[in-house]
Amino acid sequence: MYSTPAFATPELLFYVSARDSLTADQAGGDAEPNFRDGITRTHTGIQDAQGNQGWAIEWADEGVLSWNAPGNIYAQRGTLSFFWRAGYPLGEAPFVIFRVGYADHSSWDIAWLRIDWNSSGFDAFVTDANLARTRVSYHLPSKPAPQQWLHIAFSWDEQRGVILYVDGTEAVRKNLTQPGNFDSGLDQFGLAGRVLSPHQVQSRYNFLRGSHIAELRIYDAMVDATEAAALAANNALTTSTPSQIAQNEAQQAWAYRHGWEQSTPPPRLKPGTNRFRKVELSDTRDLKQWMWKATDGIAETTWPGVYNRSRLPGRNDYFQLPDWNTYVEGGKHFDIYLPDEPINRVEIRGAAYGELQYRASADERFKTLQRRPQGSVRSVYELRPLQGGQLRFSNREQETPIQEFWAYKVDTHPEPQGSVTLRYRIRADAAPDFDNLAPLREFIAGRHPVTERDTVIAAPRGATLRKRDNAPVSTPGNNSTPVQNQPLVHVLIPASLSHAPAGKPLTRSWAYGWENMHDGLDGIAIDLPALRLKPTHKGGVIPLNIRVKDPLWPMRDMLDISVSIKPNQPYTLWLDLRDRILTDDSLYFTIASAAPEFNSSLLNDAEVRLIFKPRAQALAEHRADRFNQVRDNWGFLVEEHTTSQRQQLYRRAHRDISDLLRVDPDHTLGRLYWAYMSYGNQGLPDFTQPTAPAGIPLWAFRQTEELKLVRHQINWWIDQRQVDYGDFGGGISDDSDLVQQWPALALMGVDPDKINRSITALADAAYRNGMFTNGLGTIETDELHAYEEGINTNSALLLLNWGQPWAVERLMETVNALHTIIKPNPQGHWLFSSNWFSGKKIYGEGNWEWQKPYSFPIMHPAIMLGEFNADRRSRNLVTKLADGYLAYGYTAGDGQWTLPNEINWRTGATRGGEIHRGAGAGDVPTLFWSAWHWTNDAKYLQVIDNRIARAGLGSLSRLNDNVIDQLDKRDTWGKTLTAAAGPDRDFENFIAWENTGDKTYLEQLYADNIRQKSQSMYFNTEGHWWSDRVDSRHELLQRARLGGIALSRNRTYPGHRVSWRFDDPEGAVQVALLMPRAQQETFKIIAFNMSDKMQTAQMTGWNISAGRWQLRSGIDTNGDDRIDTPLTQREFDFEKTRSLQVSFPPKQTLILEMELVAAGTPVEVRADLGIGRGDLVRTGQSLQVTVHSLGHKDTPDAMLLLETLDGKIIAQHKIPPLPAPTALLPQHAPVTLRLPRDIDVKNTQVRVALSEDNDGNQEAEITQLNNTMLLSDSE
Repeated sequence: MYSTPAFATPELLFYVSARDSLTADQAGGDAEPNFRDGITRTHTGIQDAQGNQGWAIEWADEGVLSWNAPGNIYAQRGTLSFFWRAGYPLGEAPFVIFRVGYADHSSWDIAWLRIDWNSSGFDAFVTDANLARTRVSYHLPSKPAPQQWLHIAFSWDEQRGVILYVDGTEAVRKNLTQPGNFDSGLDQFGLAGRVLSPHQVQSRYNFLRGSHIAELRIYDAMVDATEAAALAANNALTTSTPSQIAQNEAQQAWAYRHGWEQSTPPPRLKPGTNRFRKVELSDTRDLKQWMWKATDGIAETTWPGVYNRSRLPGRNDYFQLPDWNTYVEGGKHFDIYLPDEPINRVEIRGAAYGELQYRASADERFKTLQRRPQGSVRSVYELRPLQGGQLRFSNREQETPIQEFWAYKVDTHPEPQGSVTLRYRIRADAAPDFDNLAPLREFIAGRHPVTERDTVIAAPRGATLRKRDNAPVSTPGNNSTPVQNQPLVHVLIPASLSHAPAGKPLTRSWAYGWENMHDGLDGIAIDLPALRLKPTHKGGVIPLNIRVKDPLWPMRDMLDISVSIKPNQPYTLWLDLRDRILTDDSLYFTIASAAPEFNSSLLNDAEVRLIFKPRAQALAEHRADRFNQVRDNWGFLVEEHTTSQRQQLYRRAHRDISDLLRVDPDHTLGRLYWAYMSYGNQGLPDFTQPTAPAGIPLWAFRQTEELKLVRHQINWWIDQRQVDYGDFGGGISDDSDLVQQWPALALMGVDPDKINRSITALADAAYRNGMFTNGLGTIETDELHAYEEGINTNSALLLLNWGQPWAVERLMETVNALHTIIKPNPQGHWLFSSNWFSGKKIYGEGNWEWQKPYSFPIMHPAIMLGEFNADRRSRNLVTKLADGYLAYGYTAGDGQWTLPNEINWRTGATRGGEIHRGAGAGDVPTLFWSAWHWTNDAKYLQVIDNRIARAGLGSLSRLNDNVIDQLDKRDTWGKTLTAAAGPDRDFENFIAWENTGDKTYLEQLYADNIRQKSQSMYFNTEGHWWSDRVDSRHELLQRARLGGIALSRNRTYPGHRVSWRFDDPEGAVQVALLMPRAQQETFKIIAFNMSDKMQTAQMTGWNISAGRWQLRSGIDTNGDDRIDTPLTQREFDFEKTRSLQVSFPPKQTLILEMELVAAGTPVEVRADLGIGRGDLVRTGQSLQVTVHSLGHKDTPDAMLLLETLDGKIIAQHKIPPLPAPTALLPQHAPVTLRLPRDIDVKNTQVRVALSEDNDGNQEAEITQLNNTMLLSDSE
């Protein structure tokens, strides 16, 4: 079927000796490093044959070194060779030795190739286009010494598989049973621990372990055993005899890559003109997430998102990143909502197999249109005409991807006349040497091996061209064996002929092209000549693949079609593209063939026509497509938010947004995206503030307007992104970051039950997904992401489920587990002993036993239990950890006391300068504030003083409590902050209002926040950003309405004084609330009800002192925040979780003044009984109840009561005394009640109550929120 091309054996593409610099001695692409940090050269490398000492590249633990991949390495086949040594003793922890990254991808780390130390040897893999990894693992008989050089050579071939050689000997190989489909664009390669990709190059977190390499070489093919031995001896390779097997394999891989491996060809073109109208699929979903990466024209990106805890071969290893940007049950159905435009052909690229289905409307059932078999990577389906409705690809193997999904309307409609037509002829004999074609020539050379670079120019008749060199194409290097090209032709069309190369005769009369063209490109017509080739497939036809490249980004196809032609028959293709207002970039398309004899000479003199349409008609598609390209790319890129043009994902985003704003400079969303991407340095579009209705104070109106925006955003995510499993599609890990912002909105009275149900569903999903083991995360991950695997969600939920046994006991299990991570070091100081751990495995050696600022968020459960029941183990863990850190305090050079950034648990060594230099340092003071709050020991306040000294008084905003009044600093810190108030100074404006009572500060604050939230609302909702980058900050709303911050991401101490629950679900956004200078013993509430009716709410106490309180209430009639018309004055018992009903009269300012009269017993040191979800199990007439002891001390005798909702006792049973859970282990007792046969389940409740003493007094509990359950809630 195929001829046998002569294939050259390995040729050197890239070589770094490091003799003079890190610039490559030989490079097929860029020779200079793209990024370098923490890298040194030392004269300690490998000796050559003459005994000359070579040079080594020493990679510091936090360092990075990368070179650009294009031209220096190719995905189809190759060999990576270098000498390696550990640099310092090896332990059990695995680490990365070398990385190669994809040019683009849907995974976060975008890893294509990796070589690792696997704890006892080496792992190596390459990743195919369908996300599976061809992986090998080798274990050495003993660990090499730190300064011992080993030689590593790793070879790959998309038809054969992979081989790992160690010290010149084959260590392990994996042979492929079918082609590997490795073909892909590559971005960078080199040394980076955590990620080396087109959006980030980084060694961070638990990926901090450098090593040394020398004599880095990359070849364009596999090496055999003899060649591997030569490389291990540091000898250059010599060309050997071409392999007959390799020659045939190359054609097999070519056919497989294009979907031509079977005898059935793609649909045949009709004689004459064939129109392919590209139909844009802009609304594509995975469950509820907008998922455009299978329709973006970039083959390297895929649907679904990539799972790190993957089921695909070779993906799940010892580096277990969280599953990010995915649903747990994603990747099963790819839903495409068709536009109101007909389609009759679908083309699919990627290994996903299953059913292509369709329904015309949501109330219909899906009908199967096609079944895609396993094993195919490209397929074409002709369909009956479909218009509107929903296509669905149902995946049989959940994670197996679709790279691209194309939809077309195919017919014989002739090309239009157009407003302008530019005519070109393909010139196979002319050199494509115009300067404005240089970027495309470089792209082709960088992306395609030498056998895939047959390139021609299309130029107008009469153009002055230069003859091309007709020498046979050969691989780089000396003594190259001539090779036959693969049947692929690149056709380049210069945007103008005025860019002739230097040193040529002057041509004055040619300016043909589209530079500064006013009209828009409608499409491209190609007159295919009669190709005199042998048929290759059934029916006497030859398959072709035609791809039209986006001139802004050649990696992106504007159209990709597979067709078949009859030999010796001409055709016209009218490629009806999406409209584009072209830049001055040149155009480029490719034609690939199944016939191995196909080459550029067969296309000579073929006419190509660019057909334009009036600009006004082209604008809509150009705007829509460029915006979606920005929206999709930035939704991914926002996770790292790089602005380096050396990072290719940002470069693509920059080009797309620039092109959008070039064509439509007033595109509102485009301007907002650019403002965000550029960090707002160019200002924002104008914004019109909403106007307050007459009679409504401006501060009150603006506060509730901001509250509505927060509500809208959070409800959008619940309604539009959360699925039945409980997750939101950002990966449960990042989803848990997202919902950290939500409990406070519920506590402010907005949709409390809906929000609680939503977060609870997410927390339950983490357990259902197997993300917890022994109280910690199941995956071994770094200090920060260990917290974000659901520990943060459990901690947040306690705020909305105070005292619920399941919520408390989840935190108990985690705090118990933290004692395995936090422990005294050899010097006797309590520190974090690991920064890489899970509930199954703790790495405690060298690089992985450093305490870092990001270690501290995981103390959230201990802080919450310390607040709930003053748990001794939790509080001791907080204070011992704080004391351990303080033990390393020192006086800096300027006389300021400070803490070190990082501390090694084993040695006590410190690094990284002062604490304020560490990522996450701003939230460490939370731990010390908690310790001070519990002990009143002033030593813990040193950390807050240090933070102010280094970061300013504004850093107090990151402490959730009212620190200024708690520490009696209103006249000093408060005045300084007041002086700094002004536009966009939110915390300063808030303190200025508290200091002065002037609400114009609040008006400014809320106006700033309304603008910011309104202008970012699209990003945070329809923009479908990574969920942990979605921002709905409302800390100052919390300070105003709750008297402190209940929770913000990584700011975990619950500083709020009260919470609210309104009887009218809309009441919360109708009543504005202020709590200036709220303290634990006294606070004032200023409220304005904007509605036309009385609003009532339950005000619940939180971070306040328990005891006897006095309430004075009245109406403020003159706006001075004082009572002018008294309403009531009374005393009552008030404490944490006890509620008081408040009525807010319409259109009036209500003042509530609360003051502690007599202190009572702190709630957190009491006993507590509780029942909750899952504790009532009904079997026939028997009710089994599990009663939990959750308090600080043992419970006395108690009773379990079955009663009607109005308090009539139906049955009761004694509950024996239960010990307090002082060991952080659940303490509970089963109690069984017999139910009457005629019991009214809906009107019956179960209640637990401590027994009364001899005087008839019932002992107080921590809370009564966990004492009652409806019988109807039983399981």
